[in-house]
Amino acid sequence: YLVITTRQCLSSGINAEYGEFQTFQEVWRHYDVDGNGFIEKQELDRFLADLFDAQGQIISKPDIAGLRETLMECYDSNRDNKIELSEMAKILPVEENFLLKFRMQQRPLTYANFLRIWEHYDRDNSGHMEMGELSNFVTDLMRLSQNVDYSEKEMNTILTDLVSHFDRNNNGLIDKSELLILLNVPDNFLDLFGLYKNLTQGQYNDIFTHYDTDCDGYLSGEEVMELVADMMRKVEFDLSVAELQKLSERVTRVMDLNSDGKLSKGELAELFFTESQLSSFSRPTSSSGGSSYSYNS
Repeated sequence: YLVITTRQCLSSGINAEYGEFQTFQEVWRHYDVDGNGFIEKQELDRFLADLFDAQGQIISKPDIAGLRETLMECYDSNRDNKIELSEMAKILPVEENFLLKFRMQQRPLTYANFLRIWEHYDRDNSGHMEMGELSNFVTDLMRLSQNVDYSEKEMNTILTDLVSHFDRNNNGLIDKSELLILLNVPDNFLDLFGLYKNLTQGQYNDIFTHYDTDCDGYLSGEEVMELVADMMRKVEFDLSVAELQKLSERVTRVMDLNSDGKLSKGELAELFFTESQLSSFSRPTSSSGGSSYSYNS
């Protein structure tokens, strides 16, 4: 009942008041009191209390606590017991800005995430952004960075300037390589190294550390995908996001000898070293009875 009532509140007063994306950002900043990029327990309780109060409805503290837990169950997709900006966008009835998904990251845009952005805006899969697609991208980008909307005339001027600056092949469109520059995607980290089989152990250690973004000593999920994306980028092999996801999952299945769903430094070593080079790695027995490598750093 509480969830239904909440949705009714959202679809009436809140929808009218917070329907525009820039206003949604103002709502976020209002309730993210400590400015840490999350709506946590007390902040979410305040949001819910204000939500019902705005509709002239009284809700008790126990009901707020129960509703908070229900909303967390429904919308806290990464189960960290707090609401992120992208998760709040699913609670409030707003049209989510696609670039919002990447705004809260504390590190540069990865190539894997760049591909997600590219596929989202290159709707016809033509390999370049035409003016309509580019307009959608720039609209989201401007709303996100400057918190403003532009008139049609202003948008046409922005698009013309953007194409004149970034259209390096002068085809009147924005291609994938040009959007890479526009979004300031970092150079491929793997380009710092030569052929994989000629790596030193120190270089391999640097590579593993770079992609182990949560510093837990393993590569898993998105970390593997980011590594595989950069490997494909290095050899100029173009894959879709779906193909990249399947390849990353396959790499994990093949190299995850102890079947724990993640890749240790030793397990991943076979991708970068020849059999003779692996002599510096020890071989503990895996859970399936085969061999796995542990890295001697």
